[in-house]
Amino acid sequence: MKNTKRVLAFLVGAAMMLPMASAEGKLASGNYEATSQGFGGAVTVKVTVTDGKVTAATITGEKETETIGGAAIKTLTEKLIGVSSADEVDAVASATVTSNAVKTALADCLRQAAGEEKTETALVDGVYTGEGRGFNLTQKVQVTVEIKDGKIVSVTVGDNGETMGMIAAVEEKWIPRVVENQSLAVDAICGATASSNGVRAAVVNALESAGMDVSGMYKAIPKVSAAEEYNVDIVVVGMGSSGTTAALAAAESGANVLAIDKAGKWGGTGVTTSGPANVNAPSQVASEIVDWKDPINGVHTKAAGEQLVDADALYATWTDYTTVDGAQGAKPELIAKVIYESGETCDWLQSYGFEFTPAVGFVGGKWAIFSSYVGQKQLTESFFAKAYDRYTEMGGQYLLETEATELIMQDGKAVGVRAIKADGTSVTINAKAVILCTGGFAGSDEMQEKYIGQAYKLFGMSTNDGKMIESAIENGAATRAIGMYPMSHFVAPTVITTQFSAEDNDIPYGLICTAEGMAVNMKGERFINESAIAMNAFYQGNHFYYVYSKEQIDILRAQGLSAKASGRYLTQGGIKADVPLTNIDTVIDAGIEAGFIYKASSLDELAAQIGGDFSADALKASVAGYNPENDAFGKDASKFERLGTVAADSEYYVAFTGAPYIYSTCGGLDVNENLQVLDTNGNVIPGLFACGTDSMGVLFNEDKAYTNYGGCAQSYCFVSGRDAGAYAAAHLED
Repeated sequence: MKNTKRVLAFLVGAAMMLPMASAEGKLASGNYEATSQGFGGAVTVKVTVTDGKVTAATITGEKETETIGGAAIKTLTEKLIGVSSADEVDAVASATVTSNAVKTALADCLRQAAGEEKTETALVDGVYTGEGRGFNLTQKVQVTVEIKDGKIVSVTVGDNGETMGMIAAVEEKWIPRVVENQSLAVDAICGATASSNGVRAAVVNALESAGMDVSGMYKAIPKVSAAEEYNVDIVVVGMGSSGTTAALAAAESGANVLAIDKAGKWGGTGVTTSGPANVNAPSQVASEIVDWKDPINGVHTKAAGEQLVDADALYATWTDYTTVDGAQGAKPELIAKVIYESGETCDWLQSYGFEFTPAVGFVGGKWAIFSSYVGQKQLTESFFAKAYDRYTEMGGQYLLETEATELIMQDGKAVGVRAIKADGTSVTINAKAVILCTGGFAGSDEMQEKYIGQAYKLFGMSTNDGKMIESAIENGAATRAIGMYPMSHFVAPTVITTQFSAEDNDIPYGLICTAEGMAVNMKGERFINESAIAMNAFYQGNHFYYVYSKEQIDILRAQGLSAKASGRYLTQGGIKADVPLTNIDTVIDAGIEAGFIYKASSLDELAAQIGGDFSADALKASVAGYNPENDAFGKDASKFERLGTVAADSEYYVAFTGAPYIYSTCGGLDVNENLQVLDTNGNVIPGLFACGTDSMGVLFNEDKAYTNYGGCAQSYCFVSGRDAGAYAAAHLED
């Protein structure tokens, strides 16, 4: 989910050119501006008032989510025209946080126009409870707020479905800042934005439910102008999977290490994954494993001393996959690192508190290499916590909420980084080696468009913005497979609805992932057997459409789908089999307003509404060729039994927009087997290393997608970080 600048204006006539004058009624004509807190950051509203009404408006939201808050800003900008009160503006249901920020800022503008002084919020002493939506789609965050002497003295988080480390970061950092500053405009904790905003919304709900006006509680928090400097042997930039192993390995080698991360918590994307590839871990090879799920021979007892997988065969398969037209696109020596070092590295991590299950096949795969974390994701963050406890015991230091902005180079050598803290403090870190572990560039639409050709929607850490990859490139670093497909295993609607019941919220979700519908690409061409869309949609681009005719909508309303339709993530339960979608029309109307559902009286009109490269002729050809008798993509005829085909001539058509969501980019900087970054001539850039998804392109061919053997990215992160940390520590004087 990339945060990009959203600036939209709606002008009426020449109203902005009118001079200030007395207003008819209570509002004086003129230009007014106010700011409130949105989902990702400040939302600023500028309006022109003429004759007692808003006649022009501009809304800026630099950090609002592009397809949710950003899309809502466009709608809301138009809604402001002609109003004389914020109460006249209806919120966009799919973007309530952004909507409320706009309405709050508008109310402030209109107060200015009315000549009213902005008064301090009067808080009434007492204890209040409220709830707000964070990252979890099905369970809101509960809070208890205590007011004493007219001030917030405590906010206690109760039941919630948030990720443990993220809500902990909010409790440890965001809440104390709210209490200290008596302001709800405190920036969300980087890496825990949704959880921060969930608690913020819950506090607002608690106070407003008790009749208090919180519009005056959004005073800006000034940044500081302090500066700090550190002198260390090694600076590790990023504290996710590769950064953690790099920091541990360097510290245990005796180096003076400082690790930094822009997020308010360690773990990065690593705490959201299920586990690594763990090839023949010595501890697992040595053990008898009862009821072992061997993907080749079925469930049986693995004997002590028996290997779990033929590592040489896996190596041959992997290197064959990355060979195209006889040319090897990957670096086999780095593929070998993952395969032959991953097991020992996972055992090494166990000495730092990590726990892994016996390796099995991944999603039906034949290679028994995927080891889940014990306890799945519930315990993963505790494993990272134990590792950082050990790291600090070894003398390691770390700084959270500290964003690296650029490399410090001297005579062609990396000698440190410049960074900035969340409070505005500038940081200079001088080091003999810099290890980049920043998680790739999936959090940057601009870099995705530049290197991949289009920006995919992100289900991962938007903090992974590639800024330090770009800094390395600007200083002569070469790239490897940087344009390859990003990592994607599921699809979801481009907008996630939350305003209805869970069942109704998931209507769009089910209808863009079901095998019973017809999917077309961005040109209107059918491109896939819809039964396989979840794992393969990314090949055709960053979004697609499911098209239904009126006859199919009628069947859905009366009968529903014949089989459950749900996704891996961002779902609220999915569409259950044989359950009528009685509220489908209301959901469609909301989706039209949110801009991701289209409804038209003909295929030509539908194509025109979608616009871009979407072709009416291609869509008509897709409809004509979609039939159970001889499906071009091999879809089983049973998938047509409930809904049939899309009618060539219908009263209306509906298109739902879906997207392949990505976890991470894959390509990045070019490195050698020591993880040293190479320049465009193939020479080592002294002092500079890149690990994890900052350099994972060395494992792949740019013309192929990520391998689905199971946990390969996480394994490369662990192995590359460990090797880079150890190598850098051993060669500090090189």
